[in-house]
Amino acid sequence: MSSAPTARLRLLGILFWLAGGAVITFGWMGMAEIAYVDGQMPYLISGGAAGLGLIVVGSTLVLAAAVLDAGERTARRTAELIKAAVEEAAEDEAESKAEAESKAEAESKAEAEPEPVTAGSSSK
Repeated sequence: MSSAPTARLRLLGILFWLAGGAVITFGWMGMAEIAYVDGQMPYLISGGAAGLGLIVVGSTLVLAAAVLDAGERTARRTAELIKAAVEEAAEDEAESKAEAESKAEAESKAEAEPEPVTAGSSSK
């Protein structure tokens, strides 16, 4: 269903999510070993901010993949609709051309045949 570039984007986004979760986890593990707040702040800032940044990047990549998939589906559906409209227009044109030819043929036959003279009519 999805093309290779969008599948790669989605996979890369998921990998960024996992990396962000791992960075946050390692930051928390480092912070948990230290009892005083001043020593915990570097772990909190580096692990939390970096992990959150990786998660945001991963979310952006997954969202971009979804938007690209939607764009591909829309383009494919639009192409199908245009093709159907062109085929229908060609059929309508062929039908109207055939009707015009049959009408012109009927008119030329009517002009070529003289009107029959009936017994009761007089010619002056």
